[in-house]
Amino acid sequence: MEIDPTKIYGRIETFAALNRTIAPGDGLFKNRDPEQYFIVGASAAHAISESLAAACVSPEDIGRILDYACGYGRVLRWLRVEFPQAYVLGVDKDLKAVRGSNSVLGVETRQLDVSLAKPIDAPFDLIWVGSLMTHLPEWETLRAIQYLKTHLTKGGVLVLTAHGYYVYERLRLRERHYRIDEARIGKIIREFDRLGYGHVSYGNMSGYGISVSKPSRIVAMIETCNLVCVYFKARGWAYHQDVFACVNP
Repeated sequence: MEIDPTKIYGRIETFAALNRTIAPGDGLFKNRDPEQYFIVGASAAHAISESLAAACVSPEDIGRILDYACGYGRVLRWLRVEFPQAYVLGVDKDLKAVRGSNSVLGVETRQLDVSLAKPIDAPFDLIWVGSLMTHLPEWETLRAIQYLKTHLTKGGVLVLTAHGYYVYERLRLRERHYRIDEARIGKIIREFDRLGYGHVSYGNMSGYGISVSKPSRIVAMIETCNLVCVYFKARGWAYHQDVFACVNP
Protein backbone atom coordinates (compact mmCIF):
# COMPACT_ATOMS: atom_id res chain seq x y z
CA MET A 1 0.00 0.00 0.00
CA GLU A 2 1.99 3.02 -1.25
CA ILE A 3 1.16 6.12 0.79
CA ASP A 4 3.02 9.38 1.28
CA PRO A 5 3.50 9.46 5.09
CA THR A 6 4.27 13.20 5.06
CA LYS A 7 0.57 13.80 4.35
CA ILE A 8 -0.50 11.87 7.44
CA TYR A 9 -0.33 14.91 9.72
CA GLY A 10 3.47 14.69 9.91
CA ARG A 11 3.34 11.51 12.02
CA ILE A 12 6.03 9.75 10.03
CA GLU A 13 7.51 7.69 12.89
CA THR A 14 4.10 6.66 14.19
CA PHE A 15 2.88 5.83 10.70
CA ALA A 16 5.85 3.54 10.20
CA ALA A 17 4.64 1.42 13.13
CA LEU A 18 0.99 1.51 12.11
CA ASN A 19 -0.84 -1.66 11.09
CA ARG A 20 -2.13 -0.78 7.61
CA THR A 21 -4.14 -3.93 6.93
CA ILE A 22 -7.78 -3.17 6.11
CA ALA A 23 -10.38 -5.64 7.31
CA PRO A 24 -12.71 -7.04 4.62
CA GLY A 25 -16.03 -5.23 4.66
CA ASP A 26 -14.72 -1.91 6.01
CA GLY A 27 -17.11 0.51 4.32
CA LEU A 28 -15.05 3.54 5.39
CA PHE A 29 -12.26 2.44 3.09
CA LYS A 30 -13.99 4.25 0.25
CA ASN A 31 -12.93 3.82 -3.34
CA ARG A 32 -9.86 1.95 -2.15
CA ASP A 33 -8.26 5.28 -1.14
CA PRO A 34 -5.74 4.32 1.56
CA GLU A 35 -4.25 7.79 1.96
CA GLN A 36 -7.55 9.43 2.92
CA TYR A 37 -8.45 6.53 5.21
CA PHE A 38 -5.26 6.96 7.22
CA ILE A 39 -5.41 10.76 7.18
CA VAL A 40 -8.80 10.59 8.93
CA GLY A 41 -7.43 8.15 11.51
CA ALA A 42 -4.38 10.34 12.11
CA SER A 43 -6.62 13.37 12.53
CA ALA A 44 -8.44 11.55 15.35
CA ALA A 45 -5.10 10.78 16.99
CA HIS A 46 -4.18 14.46 16.73
CA ALA A 47 -7.50 15.54 18.28
CA ILE A 48 -6.99 13.09 21.13
CA SER A 49 -3.48 14.44 21.73
CA GLU A 50 -4.78 18.01 21.91
CA SER A 51 -7.60 16.90 24.22
CA LEU A 52 -5.19 15.27 26.67
CA ALA A 53 -3.03 18.39 26.66
CA ALA A 54 -6.09 20.53 27.44
CA ALA A 55 -6.96 18.16 30.29
CA CYS A 56 -3.35 18.33 31.58
CA VAL A 57 -3.04 14.56 31.24
CA SER A 58 0.22 13.02 30.03
CA PRO A 59 -0.12 10.34 27.33
CA GLU A 60 2.28 8.18 29.36
CA ASP A 61 -0.25 8.16 32.23
CA ILE A 62 -2.95 6.56 30.07
CA GLY A 63 -3.25 2.92 31.11
CA ARG A 64 -6.67 1.90 29.76
CA ILE A 65 -8.38 3.09 26.57
CA LEU A 66 -11.85 2.42 25.17
CA ASP A 67 -12.73 3.00 21.50
CA TYR A 68 -16.51 3.14 21.72
CA ALA A 69 -18.21 2.37 18.39
CA CYS A 70 -14.84 1.35 16.96
CA GLY A 71 -16.12 0.00 13.65
CA TYR A 72 -13.44 -1.81 11.67
CA GLY A 73 -10.61 -0.03 13.47
CA ARG A 74 -9.88 3.16 11.54
CA VAL A 75 -8.96 4.94 14.80
CA LEU A 76 -8.34 1.86 16.92
CA ARG A 77 -5.13 1.12 15.01
CA TRP A 78 -3.83 4.61 15.84
CA LEU A 79 -4.65 4.25 19.53
CA ARG A 80 -2.56 1.13 19.66
CA VAL A 81 0.58 2.80 18.30
CA GLU A 82 0.06 6.17 20.01
CA PHE A 83 -0.31 4.52 23.42
CA PRO A 84 1.91 1.41 23.31
CA GLN A 85 1.87 1.09 27.10
CA ALA A 86 -1.94 1.02 27.36
CA TYR A 87 -4.58 -1.69 27.28
CA VAL A 88 -6.88 -0.86 24.35
CA LEU A 89 -10.42 -2.20 23.96
CA GLY A 90 -12.76 -1.64 21.02
CA VAL A 91 -16.52 -2.15 21.16
CA ASP A 92 -19.16 -1.90 18.46
CA LYS A 93 -22.69 -3.18 17.89
CA ASP A 94 -21.67 -4.57 14.48
CA LEU A 95 -20.36 -8.08 15.08
CA LYS A 96 -18.65 -8.22 11.66
CA ALA A 97 -16.78 -5.01 12.46
CA VAL A 98 -15.78 -6.34 15.88
CA ARG A 99 -14.42 -9.53 14.37
CA GLY A 100 -12.71 -7.66 11.54
CA SER A 101 -10.91 -5.29 13.92
CA ASN A 102 -9.76 -8.15 16.08
CA SER A 103 -8.51 -10.23 13.17
CA VAL A 104 -6.40 -7.57 11.49
CA LEU A 105 -5.26 -5.50 14.48
CA GLY A 106 -4.92 -8.08 17.23
CA VAL A 107 -6.68 -5.70 19.64
CA GLU A 108 -9.33 -7.00 22.02
CA THR A 109 -12.79 -6.18 20.68
CA ARG A 110 -16.31 -6.96 21.91
CA GLN A 111 -19.82 -6.62 20.62
CA LEU A 112 -21.66 -3.76 22.31
CA ASP A 113 -24.97 -4.32 24.10
CA VAL A 114 -26.95 -1.34 22.78
CA SER A 115 -29.35 -1.56 25.73
CA LEU A 116 -26.46 -0.22 27.85
CA ALA A 117 -27.72 -2.41 30.67
CA LYS A 118 -24.33 -3.69 31.78
CA PRO A 119 -20.90 -2.10 32.22
CA ILE A 120 -18.35 -2.87 29.54
CA ASP A 121 -15.35 -3.29 31.80
CA ALA A 122 -13.38 -1.58 34.55
CA PRO A 123 -13.05 2.23 34.19
CA PHE A 124 -10.88 3.74 31.46
CA ASP A 125 -8.45 6.66 31.50
CA LEU A 126 -9.37 7.64 27.93
CA ILE A 127 -12.52 7.02 25.90
CA TRP A 128 -12.79 7.94 22.21
CA VAL A 129 -16.22 8.18 20.54
CA GLY A 130 -15.89 9.13 16.90
CA SER A 131 -18.88 9.73 14.65
CA LEU A 132 -21.51 8.11 16.86
CA MET A 133 -23.38 11.14 18.18
CA THR A 134 -23.51 12.29 14.55
CA HIS A 135 -26.14 9.58 13.99
CA LEU A 136 -28.19 9.68 17.21
CA PRO A 137 -31.21 11.67 18.41
CA GLU A 138 -30.56 13.97 21.34
CA TRP A 139 -31.91 11.69 24.04
CA GLU A 140 -29.68 8.85 22.82
CA THR A 141 -26.63 11.11 22.79
CA LEU A 142 -27.33 12.12 26.38
CA ARG A 143 -27.85 8.49 27.38
CA ALA A 144 -24.55 7.49 25.76
CA ILE A 145 -22.63 10.27 27.54
CA GLN A 146 -24.19 9.29 30.86
CA TYR A 147 -23.26 5.65 30.28
CA LEU A 148 -19.70 6.46 29.28
CA LYS A 149 -19.24 8.71 32.29
CA THR A 150 -19.64 5.63 34.48
CA HIS A 151 -16.72 4.07 32.58
CA LEU A 152 -14.26 6.91 33.27
CA THR A 153 -11.66 6.89 36.00
CA LYS A 154 -11.43 9.98 38.18
CA GLY A 155 -9.63 12.47 35.99
CA GLY A 156 -10.37 10.30 32.95
CA VAL A 157 -10.92 11.98 29.57
CA LEU A 158 -13.84 11.43 27.20
CA VAL A 159 -13.34 12.68 23.62
CA LEU A 160 -16.37 12.74 21.31
CA THR A 161 -17.31 14.20 17.96
CA ALA A 162 -20.49 15.79 16.60
CA HIS A 163 -21.79 17.49 13.48
CA GLY A 164 -21.86 21.24 14.04
CA TYR A 165 -22.33 24.42 12.05
CA TYR A 166 -20.25 23.17 9.12
CA VAL A 167 -22.58 20.26 8.39
CA TYR A 168 -25.61 22.44 9.15
CA GLU A 169 -24.52 24.94 6.49
CA ARG A 170 -23.84 22.21 3.95
CA LEU A 171 -27.36 20.90 4.49
CA ARG A 172 -28.93 24.36 4.48
CA LEU A 173 -27.24 25.26 1.21
CA ARG A 174 -27.88 21.76 -0.20
CA GLU A 175 -24.17 21.29 -0.84
CA ARG A 176 -24.46 17.74 0.50
CA HIS A 177 -27.53 15.68 1.37
CA TYR A 178 -25.97 13.15 3.78
CA ARG A 179 -28.26 10.36 2.52
CA ILE A 180 -31.50 12.15 3.46
CA ASP A 181 -34.25 13.55 1.23
CA GLU A 182 -35.48 17.11 0.93
CA ALA A 183 -38.24 16.75 3.53
CA ARG A 184 -35.79 15.43 6.10
CA ILE A 185 -33.28 18.17 5.33
CA GLY A 186 -35.96 20.75 6.06
CA LYS A 187 -36.87 19.03 9.32
CA ILE A 188 -33.32 18.76 10.64
CA ILE A 189 -32.62 22.42 9.83
CA ARG A 190 -35.79 23.57 11.63
CA GLU A 191 -34.90 21.51 14.71
CA PHE A 192 -31.35 22.86 14.75
CA ASP A 193 -32.61 26.44 14.51
CA ARG A 194 -35.29 25.99 17.17
CA LEU A 195 -33.74 23.53 19.62
CA GLY A 196 -30.01 23.52 18.91
CA TYR A 197 -30.10 19.81 18.02
CA GLY A 198 -31.65 18.31 14.93
CA HIS A 199 -32.01 14.66 13.98
CA VAL A 200 -33.69 12.64 11.24
CA SER A 201 -33.55 8.92 10.52
CA TYR A 202 -32.19 7.26 7.42
CA GLY A 203 -35.25 5.94 5.60
CA ASN A 204 -37.02 3.45 7.86
CA MET A 205 -34.10 3.15 10.32
CA SER A 206 -35.89 4.53 13.35
CA GLY A 207 -33.55 6.31 15.76
CA TYR A 208 -30.49 6.07 13.53
CA GLY A 209 -29.70 8.68 10.92
CA ILE A 210 -27.94 12.03 10.97
CA SER A 211 -27.81 14.70 13.65
CA VAL A 212 -26.51 18.27 13.74
CA SER A 213 -25.99 20.16 16.98
CA LYS A 214 -24.88 23.54 18.23
CA PRO A 215 -21.71 23.25 20.32
CA SER A 216 -23.51 24.84 23.26
CA ARG A 217 -26.05 22.02 23.21
CA ILE A 218 -23.37 19.32 23.42
CA VAL A 219 -21.59 21.19 26.21
CA ALA A 220 -24.88 21.45 28.11
CA MET A 221 -25.34 17.67 27.88
CA ILE A 222 -21.75 17.11 29.02
CA GLU A 223 -22.35 19.31 32.05
CA THR A 224 -25.68 17.58 32.79
CA CYS A 225 -23.65 14.38 33.16
CA ASN A 226 -21.36 16.08 35.73
CA LEU A 227 -18.42 16.17 33.36
CA VAL A 228 -16.24 19.22 32.73
CA CYS A 229 -15.68 20.28 29.12
CA VAL A 230 -12.01 21.26 28.73
CA TYR A 231 -11.62 21.33 24.95
CA PHE A 232 -13.62 22.21 21.86
CA LYS A 233 -12.50 22.53 18.27
CA ALA A 234 -14.90 23.23 15.43
CA ARG A 235 -14.21 20.83 12.54
CA GLY A 236 -11.45 19.35 14.66
CA TRP A 237 -11.74 15.88 13.17
CA ALA A 238 -10.70 15.71 9.52
CA TYR A 239 -11.96 19.28 9.01
CA HIS A 240 -15.51 17.96 9.24
CA GLN A 241 -16.75 17.04 12.72
CA ASP A 242 -16.53 19.12 15.90
CA VAL A 243 -14.42 17.67 18.71
CA PHE A 244 -15.23 17.93 22.42
CA ALA A 245 -13.16 16.67 25.34
CA CYS A 246 -14.41 16.42 28.90
CA VAL A 247 -12.97 15.26 32.20
CA ASN A 248 -14.49 13.25 35.02
CA PRO A 249 -13.68 15.52 37.98
